[in-house]
Parts: sequence; C-alpha cells; structure tokens
Amino acid sequence: MSDKREVIINCGISHISASVFISEGTKLKLKQVALQTLHYDYSNDKIWLDSLMAGLELLCKNEKLKGNARFIFPGSLLLNKTIRVPHVDEEKQKKIVAFELSQKMPFPLAELIWDYQVIDDDGVEQEILAFAVKPEVAESFCEKVVEIGLNPIQITPAPILDYNALISSGIGIDQEETLVVNVGAKSTNLLFINPTGFLIRSIAIGGNTLTQNISDSLGTLFEKAEDIKKSYFSGEVAFSPDDPSVQVLENCSKQFLTRASQEITRSIVTYKRLKKGKSPNRMFLAGRGALLNNLPEYLSQSQSLNIDYFDPLKSLIIDEGINQEMRALLPFMIGEPVGLATAVLKVETDQALKRPLNLLPANKLTSLTFKKKIPLLVLSSIIFSLLPLPKIIKQTSTEKALDIELAQLKKSTRALNDGIDQKEALKNKFLFTEKLNKLIFDRNLIFRQKSFSCWILQDFLNQLQSSLDHPDVSDTWFDELKFDELLESGNSNLQRAQMTQKSSNLKIILSGRYLVRTEEKFSETNVNEKRNHLIELNSIKQEALTQYLEALPFIEKVDRKTFSIEGKGDLFERYFTHFEYVFTPKT
Repeated sequence: MSDKREVIINCGISHISASVFISEGTKLKLKQVALQTLHYDYSNDKIWLDSLMAGLELLCKNEKLKGNARFIFPGSLLLNKTIRVPHVDEEKQKKIVAFELSQKMPFPLAELIWDYQVIDDDGVEQEILAFAVKPEVAESFCEKVVEIGLNPIQITPAPILDYNALISSGIGIDQEETLVVNVGAKSTNLLFINPTGFLIRSIAIGGNTLTQNISDSLGTLFEKAEDIKKSYFSGEVAFSPDDPSVQVLENCSKQFLTRASQEITRSIVTYKRLKKGKSPNRMFLAGRGALLNNLPEYLSQSQSLNIDYFDPLKSLIIDEGINQEMRALLPFMIGEPVGLATAVLKVETDQALKRPLNLLPANKLTSLTFKKKIPLLVLSSIIFSLLPLPKIIKQTSTEKALDIELAQLKKSTRALNDGIDQKEALKNKFLFTEKLNKLIFDRNLIFRQKSFSCWILQDFLNQLQSSLDHPDVSDTWFDELKFDELLESGNSNLQRAQMTQKSSNLKIILSGRYLVRTEEKFSETNVNEKRNHLIELNSIKQEALTQYLEALPFIEKVDRKTFSIEGKGDLFERYFTHFEYVFTPKT
C-alpha cells in the first residue's frame, strides 16, 4: 500500500514554497520542496496575487506538481478575532461562536468565509480564534489555481500552524509559558503557549517594515531597498566601512529592532493581563525575517528571556534528494507547512493536534471542478454518438417490443381499474346500509330498553304473586306497590333512559298486611300470656316474610322495613299487622 501524499503550498508575501510530505509510521517525511521568490513591489498589495500565480506556475512546471493541494494563506490577508464563549457541547458551540463573531467582525458573517478553532479551555470558558476571508478573494484565488492545474482542497491561515509544528518537534510545553515569534515579510505573528492552550497576536511589523525604512532613508525605490537589505544583512555583498550607507542601514536596523521589541513588550503585557500575571519563560524565533543580524541578542536583552531559533526539522525525515542549499533554508521556511502536514497526516504526538481550519469556498470549487471536467464530458458524448448501427437497430427492435408490452399492461390496468370501481360502488352501498342500520338501532334503543324493563316488572309481579301461596308467608296480601317518584314524574324519554342507566338510585316500595293466626285458647283472665303468644307469632311471621322477599332474584337489599299494629287495625282485636318495605333492585 502506497504512503499518503500531501502537497502543501505556502503562499507568503515575499515568496511561495511547495512541499510534498508523506508519513512513515509516526514520522513525517519531506519528500520534495522548492522555493520561489516573488518579484514585485511589496508595498502594493493589489499585485500580490498576480505575482503569486506567476511564481506558483513556475514551481508547478519545475517540480511537476498537479492534482490536489493544500494552501496556506498569510495572516495579513485575513480577518481574525479572538473571543471568549461559555464552555458548551460541540453541537451548540458553532451557534454561540457565530453569534459572538457577528458582533465583532467588521462585515456580516454571511458575506465572509470563516472558520474557528478552540485555542484555550479552562472548563468554564473557551477561547476561540476565528479567521475569515472575503469570498471574492478566495474565489479569485481558486480560479487561478485551477487554471494552473492544481485542485485546491484546503485554504488554512498561517498563524495557527506554528502551534502544531512546535508540538511535533517534541519541545515540552506542558509546564512552561512559551512565546514563538514568527517574523514575516509584512507582519510578525506572536504565539503564546500555556499548559491549557495558546493565544495568537499579530503585530504590523515585518521585514517589509525595515525595507520601507531603508527606502525612505536612502531615497530609493522599495524594490531597490529590498535588494540592498538582503545583500547587506545576509553578508553577500561587503560594504566599505566608510560607505555612508552602512550607517543608514545600521540606524534603520536599530529602529526596527526597537520598534519590534516595544510591540512584543506590549503584547506580553496584554497576555499577562489576560492570563492573570503569567508571562513567557522562553522565546523561539521563526520565519525568514528572524535572520536579521542581532535580532536574537537584542530581544533576549530587552525581554530578559532565553531565546533560541525554532527548528521544525526535529520531527522530519528529509529525503536525500533535497540539496544542501535548500536544507540550510528549511528551518526558517518549513515550520508552517510542517504544522499543516502533521495535522492532515495524523502523525502521532504527545498532545492532540488542533483541527486544521479551512477557508475554502466549497460552492465555487464545485463549479470549478465541473468546468475542469467539461472536455471529458464532451469527448464522452462524441464517443456515445458514434455507436455501431447494428446495436442501434437492435435497440430499436427492443423498444418496439417494450411498446407492445406496455400497451398490454395498459389494457390490463384499465380492466383492473374497472373492477376496482365496481367494488368501490359495492363498498359505498355497504357503508350506507351499515350507517342506516346503526341510525335505526340508536333510534329504537330507548324502546328496547323500555320493553325490556316492562318484562322485568312483569316477572317481579309474578314472583310477588307466588309468595301468597307460600306456606311460611300465607295469609298475606299486598295493598300497594310503587317505585321511586323519579319514574312516576313526567320525564322525557332521554331522561328515562338516563335514569335506567343509573338504576342504583331506583327504590321499590311495597306495603300490605298479614294475618297472625293462633289455635290456642286463652281465658279472659290470662291476657298477658295471650299477648306474649301473639307477639311471638308476629315475630316469626315478620322474619319469614322478610327472608322470602330478600330471596327474590330482583331484590338487591332491603333498605327499610316498617311493621305496625296501630292505625289501620289492632293486632289483639283483629290479629293482623301492617308492613312496608323499601327495596333496592338489582341492576
């Protein structure tokens, strides 16, 4: 299985480089690298893109580069903001970040291509670093890149990549506060690293600042001043000590160093305020601008810090085909490409690498990819139009057979539809009949319930009538049978039906008399004995009648029973007792 290959193009202000990386286990290998200096007026940002494309085209031709590529944009071309948001789940994080950024960005977010990265997290709040680019800048860049023959799959900001490069180099950053100063052509990127994350600040001082000072002091063009700067500070050209230009160059260098140190000091003070008094313990220099004479010594003295050059080559395996001249430049130009390659190739490190940001305009890229495929699509259409005639004839006969089969299917479909229509008509008739039956049933429900109640009442009266022949309750007759007044009042049929459903409220009232017979003869003097005897017979008769009535199947319980020997008759003269029962019928 072949190793995964990544082409990374670093688009600087003064140069453009192309690097090809592959992964070998846990190590990153630099397979190919090339550098092209851009020749234009660095003070004119409008011509940067054209000069960059010319350099990129030359690189691709010399190094035979094509296909997918990842691009690194300089921070000076991008908008960036650092904000603090509450620590939330990833699903809610983007909405909160978008809201906060909409308040801070100088343009509406809908008019920008943007992405963000969590750079510090203390568990309560998260520090967010966001980058944005205008769509017209990214889209114009992509169009020109596709014309050259490359397919852009990512545009990522340069300032955030030094962090990944530092981690992959193996420099311990768990316990100490570290500052990385990356001196570029137009700006200097300050990377403050602490155990919980990092913070990025950019200052508008770079190599071009020194060039502009030289141009103003010598009264020469910017491009000429750039050549003088490179020649003098690199030692390529020896200047005479009596040359007045030497003093001018040294004064410009001191002004640059003083201003850079002051801006770094301000940034450190701001960082200490944000991080509650913590300041960096060490400093690393990176970028080609860091090659300026006396820069490490001056910063070390002014900042009272141990300073060293950052070497990203510690994490790299360098291919033998890379020449020695290029190897000498690698420590000062390869840091950012190493940071991106380490993330996308998932090279293992002691700490989790940050997600590489992507400012690529996806919609524009889709249209560009389609345009790239247009010639292939045209060629394919021509090939299909030149198919052999016999195959076309065979397809025609097949089409006719399919037409015949389609006609038969349509005929069968019509017949089935007719059958469905007939069944639908029968179904409608059935539903109408069912609905009519239900209406008739509901309308006659009260009558049926009433009829059923009449039969129950007839059975109940028959059972009462049969009690007159029972030996235990003989000599008994009923004077009156009535129901609770709810059924006797003039209620509507609906009210009667409701009362039938609530039959637990219905009461049956039964009143009548029974005769107390005695066969014994008592003398007139024995009145008490006769009275006691009649009372005993009366009690037996009461008990027998009550038990009989309670045993009737339509009686639920006896609510009240009343016996009287007064009023309508006297027990001792007429020997009968009046009674009245109140029953609760069964439902």
